[in-house]
Amino acid sequence: MLSIRKAAAVACLGVVLSPELARAQDPTPTAPMDLPPVVVSATRSERTVADQPMSVTVVEKEQIEETPGNALDDVLRTTVGINLPFLASYQIHPGGNSFSMRGLGGIRALVMLDGVPLNDPFFGYVQWSRVPMENIERVEVVRGASASLWGNYAMGGVVNIITRKPGDKSTYTASGGGGSYGTYRGNGSADIVMSDEVKVRANFNAWGTAGFNQIQPAYGPIFVPTSFNALTGQFAAYFDPDPTLSANFRVNVFSENQVLRTSLLSNNQQVYDLAGNVTKKLGWADLTVTAFHEQSRLVSNTTATPAGTAFGQGEYTQGILTTPVWSTGASAQLSGRVNDVVRQASIGVDFQQIAGSDTANILNQAGSQIRTDIGAGSQRFLGIFGQLDIYPVDSVEVLLSARFQNYQNFDGFDGLPSGQGVVPNSSQNSFDPRLSVMWKATPNVALRAAAYSAFRAPNLDNLYRAFSTTSLIFLPNSQLTPERLKGAEAGFDAKFGKVSGQFTAFYQELTNLITFRTLPAAQLPPGFFFGTQNINAGKAVVQGIELQAAWQIMDGLKLDANYTTVSSIIVDNQYDPASIGKEQAGIPTQQAAATLSYADPRGWRAAARFRWIGQSWGDNANTMPLDSFTVFDVSAGYRFKGVEAFVDVQNLFNAYYIADNSGFAPPQQGTPFSIFAGLKARF
Repeated sequence: MLSIRKAAAVACLGVVLSPELARAQDPTPTAPMDLPPVVVSATRSERTVADQPMSVTVVEKEQIEETPGNALDDVLRTTVGINLPFLASYQIHPGGNSFSMRGLGGIRALVMLDGVPLNDPFFGYVQWSRVPMENIERVEVVRGASASLWGNYAMGGVVNIITRKPGDKSTYTASGGGGSYGTYRGNGSADIVMSDEVKVRANFNAWGTAGFNQIQPAYGPIFVPTSFNALTGQFAAYFDPDPTLSANFRVNVFSENQVLRTSLLSNNQQVYDLAGNVTKKLGWADLTVTAFHEQSRLVSNTTATPAGTAFGQGEYTQGILTTPVWSTGASAQLSGRVNDVVRQASIGVDFQQIAGSDTANILNQAGSQIRTDIGAGSQRFLGIFGQLDIYPVDSVEVLLSARFQNYQNFDGFDGLPSGQGVVPNSSQNSFDPRLSVMWKATPNVALRAAAYSAFRAPNLDNLYRAFSTTSLIFLPNSQLTPERLKGAEAGFDAKFGKVSGQFTAFYQELTNLITFRTLPAAQLPPGFFFGTQNINAGKAVVQGIELQAAWQIMDGLKLDANYTTVSSIIVDNQYDPASIGKEQAGIPTQQAAATLSYADPRGWRAAARFRWIGQSWGDNANTMPLDSFTVFDVSAGYRFKGVEAFVDVQNLFNAYYIADNSGFAPPQQGTPFSIFAGLKARF
């Protein structure tokens, strides 16, 4: 294994140096075009990154292609401000794919696919494999509360994944490869230009891995490598019948199978979604209407240890949980320029309705069903939002946005042990403004500041879904109410020649925090000796600093680096006083990343990525530490006549680190040394 790692390192170094040796014999200068990327997510309108009065990062397709990984979360791990589980999305239960920003923890950020919510409507998690990396044009990352424009989940920020669209002529691509631990990947796409007015794109992706053993053999023979296999298909059509009208429509299909840590612990999921968008220019304003629908079904098998058997020495299927859910939504927005002072005014309305259930068939050791746990409910979100973009003078921008949100729970049913049965309907309102100010102090420096509020409603998982083993039970709570956030930030953006940078300091107060408490024996359902229940409890204060810099060293050679320090402290929790003053689980106090990338016009490319994660905790009581770790990744490729050969290496030096230490399973290892190689062709 060591010789393979050395060979991979030498190969990537050779790819970097070869173009420089060739350059001595080829004096042809290069002058790549450096256009600022366009961002839609920050203001629900197209603007360049340099014109945003907030903290924004755009991850371009070139960065995605050069980053070793199997799903988009592998790419986003080095993006400043993002908090992801340390295990990859395909190495954990789908419900464990939490996503947040700026130390908020849990599921407290909104992820969208072409402006449509990607967060699972029942659980809130993000299934990153639903969007093949080969189908992504760019990823827009907006840090800081964006609930004033985007509503629920946008408490910590917004990520918008923009998929690729056909160009001016028909093209076809194919790629495939294989690597360590039985990993394979294949992708094919077709961009068909039927006319100037009609274009279509189809993309199909299949990938999987036999996985590695995340749990050490010493814990018992039942633990096996975590395997994952996924199929994804997308069809999209784009229409531009005249200069004032454009429309698009897409359909996505996704299926995955996962064996998680033991041979009986498994997950199977199917997701079907469709979305459409129409934009009409009405003189001074644009009207945009979007609609979407999603249906999914997740089946999870849970396991338990047979009576009289030591942990890790045997298992049986203890529960079969089936979770179907559907979601339908729409939005309409009118935006236009008013005058030289009010350069844009927007008003809009959006709607989403969700219905889902979770049925758990609980089995005994002999395989006979002993009970059925049922939780079900529906949610409805209705929001009205508006935004004014004001320039009192040319160098100062004031961006004011606000949303009124109504949130309803209805048709709730709590059929769990000791459950209440039919749950009364409930309704909550929220008003969430945001004020952003940017002053371009000089042509090279812009100062910015913002203040905001946001909310996050409890999802159907928080409200109605239980999880249990033979003696342990983890209960939801149908009486949960939304979390609330108030925050502020200040910082600056600077660009001097080939060097640019961004600094942001932020402060956030999260109240009505959704967490859980340990149940006393008198409140446990019969037959259980330990249990927890979701609750609204207390308050957390989250504050930190984000730094990022980019240096275009020379044509084709670029260095990107960032550093984050964050304090995410629970300051009030009446149900768990031991957690007060402690860091929230899963949030490292410090992290840093850097990427050195090279691209040559003759077809060579290479990149080296470093990320360092500081110490964190697996639990809110801070009794289960996760030590700091450092990982190096490298990639390289060579393109010749439309075909590229590439190699990607994750964890080049095979650093051993624990990526999960929550206490609900033995400590789990993060991704070891992995190599993947393949070909990409474009016709």
